[in-house]
Amino acid sequence: MDYLQMLKEQPQEKLALVEDREAYTYARLVQEAQELRTALDYSEPAVFIHEESIARQLVRFLAYSGTKTVPIIATEVSRTQQFDVGAIPEAACMGVMTSGSTGKSKLLWRSYHSWADFFPEQNRVFGVDAETVIFCQGSLAFTGNLNIYMGVLAAGGTLIVTQRFRPRHWLELMAEHGVNAIYLIPSKLLLLPKFMREANTRVRSIISGSQSMGRVEADKLLEVFPEAEITLYYGASELNYITYIKDSEMTDDRTLIGRAFAGVQVSVVDEEIFIDTPYHVENINLPFSLKDRGRLDAEGRLHFLGRTDDILSVNGRKVSAVKVSRALMDLPDVEEAAVLVVHVDDADVLTAFVGAGQEYSKQQLVKLLRAGLEDYELPKQFIFLSELPHNESGKVDKAALKRLLG
Repeated sequence: MDYLQMLKEQPQEKLALVEDREAYTYARLVQEAQELRTALDYSEPAVFIHEESIARQLVRFLAYSGTKTVPIIATEVSRTQQFDVGAIPEAACMGVMTSGSTGKSKLLWRSYHSWADFFPEQNRVFGVDAETVIFCQGSLAFTGNLNIYMGVLAAGGTLIVTQRFRPRHWLELMAEHGVNAIYLIPSKLLLLPKFMREANTRVRSIISGSQSMGRVEADKLLEVFPEAEITLYYGASELNYITYIKDSEMTDDRTLIGRAFAGVQVSVVDEEIFIDTPYHVENINLPFSLKDRGRLDAEGRLHFLGRTDDILSVNGRKVSAVKVSRALMDLPDVEEAAVLVVHVDDADVLTAFVGAGQEYSKQQLVKLLRAGLEDYELPKQFIFLSELPHNESGKVDKAALKRLLG
């Protein structure tokens, strides 16, 4: 079985995907992928897919799926990188790329079953079935997008997609095609209420991940999508989905990321999170650590405390970048924040990048932050941006922030 064969088993006359104004039935996707498959050159062990169009990315991915050449939908940042594709695992049907906060992609290999066998569970949790018409935005190089696409297509649902970063356009597509589910990272989701004039009662499921979300953000979304159930997941390119939390369980504690998916085991040793799951990439040892920090509460729910490399050294003192960022995001009109250490004249300067609807003075911010932070945790420099830079997965691009500093 491969992904092209999976699509062949769906009702062929049904609408599978709409990218802006271009529509594809399951039959059209299958036909175009099949025709391309017969014309391809399979002399290389792997192929990097750099198509701009989402539909063309998908068709080319399907064409190579199940052949002796393994497809990799490449991230933009990977264009300048070199990768070793000489030792591809036998079970690999695709390559996937991480696009973390460092500005450098990492190539991983996946088998068909490491995703396909999990589709029934993730679709159950996310409320995805044959009646789903879901809106998604962005490249399939973001593994989360590609996974959701294939999960929805496995259920026989319909995808409404765009590359454009225009919330008004997103809402137009949702209205035109009767969208009843949305998959976007939190920072993109929270743009929608700003452009909506009335509540949308058609949307039943909102799926999100890659960034934190708490009670306040959930309530903002539920005001404009009152019939929706919000599911926030914690996952990783190496491991697939790990935990999830529904809006009914969200609190003001933004560290809470919920319970494990069925078949996934989570443990914490000395605040380091370890995962045991059959739905992982090739050639890793289990239980696997993402170098994330966390704790399990009395109810067995996971709390995310940041990455081990989020502990910054500031003039000999240890500072949690997550703690400082969350203190900033708890302030009115601050939508996102990131914290880095900058070295100036042999001293460490804790620098905060703030995406906010209003610009505070440094004195105002320091006064407000003192309520929850120690003096040594207070940023010495604040840089206001209309929007923080993000990579394909929606994570803050720390390399781009460093470039802003020259």
